[in-house]
This record gives sequence, structure tokens and C-alpha cells, in this order.
Amino acid sequence: MDPDNFSTFLHEAVHRLKDLNEKCEEEFRISSWPRWNYDLDRGTLTFSQDGQPKVVASIQVVGSTSLSSATWLWGWANQSLPLRVTIEVEKVRAFGELENLPELTQAMRPADELVGWEMTAVAAKLLGAKGAYRCPGENGVVYLIYTSVTFASERVVPELKQLDCAAHGAGFQTFACEHLVENPAQEWFSGEATNKTKWPDAWCAACDVFFQQEGEWNGNNESKMKIKLLCHRCYEMFRSQQRPASAGRT
Repeated sequence: MDPDNFSTFLHEAVHRLKDLNEKCEEEFRISSWPRWNYDLDRGTLTFSQDGQPKVVASIQVVGSTSLSSATWLWGWANQSLPLRVTIEVEKVRAFGELENLPELTQAMRPADELVGWEMTAVAAKLLGAKGAYRCPGENGVVYLIYTSVTFASERVVPELKQLDCAAHGAGFQTFACEHLVENPAQEWFSGEATNKTKWPDAWCAACDVFFQQEGEWNGNNESKMKIKLLCHRCYEMFRSQQRPASAGRT
């Protein structure tokens, strides 16, 4: 992507984010709640009133601006942030590498709040965010995007457990049968990936025979499948090698 094309892309992203935030304001009255706080371990931004949560957003930390150094730092480059709130932002860097865009691949660069909003708008566009928020602090501003927004009374929180992978470091727990781990270049079976279950439990054709006998995994067939615990990056690496589904299979 050349500079002119990126300028157009950036302009469109900024206007798109403005529209998204206006929609969030109409639906959830974001600016009306007197208090906000983010919980990075849980990956949430909560708007409250009189000590009661009113609106909760699942978040990713795009990055932050520093007043003292007048710089922008991408969330994926900030080692003090939990993996939960930066994992999706890594896709922005990958896009930058693909399109040769230093603005998206340099961990830190001179910046002000305008740059912070621009980079947040780019992340929101690439990641399909629902909106964004700036959280001011003593020495700068943290920029967040919403991957989902709900009223607190309606919220169901999925739990993503973490582990330490020898190959990739900190990661989220995923599960696949031992046959897929030993030979990932075969057909994979699993439920659909969703925002709540990004890496669904997976099994091979041989294990699927047991699944089909019950129509689900339960106490009658689970013992027949040997499960391996993987980090999400190992899961993605193995699954990228899968063989397409057999012709005519439904």
C-alpha cells in the first residue's frame, strides 16, 4: 500500500470509527455514565453509576500515548499488558508487515493524541470493532477498542484460561486430539469458531467415528479420545496445515 492509498484508508477508518462511536452513544449512552474503569486481566471496560455496572465492553488495548515522551506505543509491543487484551491487535501489525506500512509495525514512534486516535481507528477497521474509548491517565492516554458491548445485566463472560508454552510463551489453552497433533495435515473436525470460542476443541476423522455414535462428546465416548493441551498459537499453526474436507461430506 503506497502513502496515498494509506492516507485514503486512514481517512475512511477515522470516519468509520466516528460512526461506530455515535452508534454506541445512541444505544448504550456511553458518555452519560459518571464512572469508567478497565480490568486488563479480565479484558473489560465497565461504565457504572452509583457503584453499579451499567455497560460492559470486552476490549483490546490498541496502544497508548505518553505526555512525557510524546510517543505512541502499540499494545502488542507493551510487555506490561496481559496477552488477553493485545492478542487481536497483533493482527494489525501483521497487516502492516504485509502492506509495508511502518506506521503499523514500528513499536514506538513520535506521536500525539491525534495519532493515537488514527491508529485506534485503523485497528477498529481491521478488527471489526464495535467502537473505541480513550482512557486518560497521569502521563498519557490508553486507547481501547470494543470487541463487544452489552448492558451489564445482559453480559455473559467467557473464561479464557492461560498457559505457558515452551515454544510460544504465554498463550490461551486449546485442545486437540493426539492424532491431529501428531499429523495435522488431515481433516479437522470441531464446532464453529466464535468470539466466545475462538479455538474450538478439535479432533480427527478417526475420533469423529466415536463422536458420531453419540452425536456429542459425553461420558460414553470421551475416554476413547486422547486429548492434547496446546497454546492457541500451536493450535493455529497445526490447524493451518489441515486438509480440506472430503468431497461430498456434509
